[in-house]
Amino acid sequence: MKASSIKDIYNVFIHEEYLQEKNEDFYVPLYQRQLKKFITALMQNMIPSKSFFIAGQSGNGKSSVLNLLTRNYPQLDEKYEFHYIAGRKVFLYDDIDIIDILLMISSKLLENSSSLKNQYFAKLKTFEDIKDGTLQQSELKSDISKDNLMAKAKLSIGAKFFSILNSSADFEASYKINEEIRKDARKLFSIKKKELIDFVNDLILDYKTEKNLSKDLIIIIDDLEKKDNIDKLFLKDIQLLNQVNILKVITMPIHLQRNNTFADKDIREFGLKLTTFDGVSFEQDKELLKNIIKARIEKEELITDEAISLAVEFSGGNLRQLIKLVHFAAEEALTFDSSSITKKEMLASIEELERELSSKVMGMRSFLNIIKDTKIANDKEETLISLAKASRMELIFAYFNGTIWYGLNPAIEKTLSLYNNIHNK
Repeated sequence: MKASSIKDIYNVFIHEEYLQEKNEDFYVPLYQRQLKKFITALMQNMIPSKSFFIAGQSGNGKSSVLNLLTRNYPQLDEKYEFHYIAGRKVFLYDDIDIIDILLMISSKLLENSSSLKNQYFAKLKTFEDIKDGTLQQSELKSDISKDNLMAKAKLSIGAKFFSILNSSADFEASYKINEEIRKDARKLFSIKKKELIDFVNDLILDYKTEKNLSKDLIIIIDDLEKKDNIDKLFLKDIQLLNQVNILKVITMPIHLQRNNTFADKDIREFGLKLTTFDGVSFEQDKELLKNIIKARIEKEELITDEAISLAVEFSGGNLRQLIKLVHFAAEEALTFDSSSITKKEMLASIEELERELSSKVMGMRSFLNIIKDTKIANDKEETLISLAKASRMELIFAYFNGTIWYGLNPAIEKTLSLYNNIHNK
C-alpha cells in the first residue's frame, strides 16, 4: 500500500528488501530496452544448459526485476518453470563454493516432492562408498598405527554432511547455518565434482519426468555478487555450471564483467546513471529515479520536489541508496514532528549517509582518488581487489556508456575532499 503519512513513508522505503508481488504496485520499469532483449533471448533459447549473467551494481534493482519477471512478462510462464535461489537467504556466509551451489540447486528441486527427496537422499548417500579411490571400506584394524589413523580420518570425511541426510532436519537450513557440514561436503565432493554434476542432471531429468513437465526448467541464482569472497567462484569454477542441464540466470559482480573469463559468456548489463562519461546530465534516468519515489507515495504533499531532486542527486543512480535516503529523511521528519519531507530533512538524511560511509573512505583514499580522476580501472590484480572492495562497500558505482566506467558515490565526495586536504597540509 502506498504511503499516506510520514510514518508510512518510513515503513514503505525499506532499503533492505527488494520488490516482490505483494508490493508490485511500487514497480517502475527501469531497464525496458535491456529487459526486452533479455526476454527475447530467453524465449528463443534452445540450449537447456545455458547460463545468462546479469551484471550490475549491488542495489540497482536486479533482484526486483528478476523476482517480477513472470509478472511483467507472462509469456515466460508458457516456456519455463521458474525456481529461485535468493542468495541472501540461502547463503548466509561469504565463502561460497561451487559445491554449495550444486547442492542448493538439488535442494530447490526436491523441496516440493517427498518421493524424489527420499529417492535422491538415498542416492546421495552412495557417495559414502565412493569418497575417492583410496577410501575403501575394507578391514580397518583397531590398532593405532599411523597408516590406520590416516585411513580412519579419510573415512570420516562426509560423516557430518551425511548426518543431515539421516536426520529429520531441513537440509537447506542445516547446511546454511553449519560451517562444519559445509566444509565436510566440500571435502567429500571436491574430487567428485563430475559425479555430483551427474547426480544433479539425473535429478533434473527425474523431476521433469515425475511432473510430466513439458516446459524447460530455469533457475535464478541471485545475490551472489553481494558476497565478499565470490571472485574465485566466478573466475575459476563458474564453467562447471554450464554442465548442469538447467537454464541459469546468475547475478554477477560488475567488476568482473570485462574479465577475460567472461569473454564468451552472455552478459546483460543493468544500471542507471545521473551523467554520461563526459559529465553531461542524463535526465532520462533522473526522471526514472524520481518516479520510483513518487510511485510509493499516495499524497504528493508529503515530500517536496526539492527533496526528491536532492535524493536523486545523492543516490548516484543506485536504487537502494535512493530508498535509504528517503527512509532516513522520514525518520528525521518523524523525530522532529515535521508534516512533510523538505530540503531540510533530506539534507539531514544525506549527512547521516555521509557519516555512515566516512570510516570506509579513510582506508581507500588513494584508490578512490584514482577513480575520481580517471573514472576507469586497469586490469592489475591489486586494482581488481580494490575495485571489488570499493564496489561492495558502495564507495564507487559502476556505470555504462557502451563500456563500463566508475564514479564516486556522491555521499563520499565531501569526506574524500576533507581527507585529501588534511593529507596535503
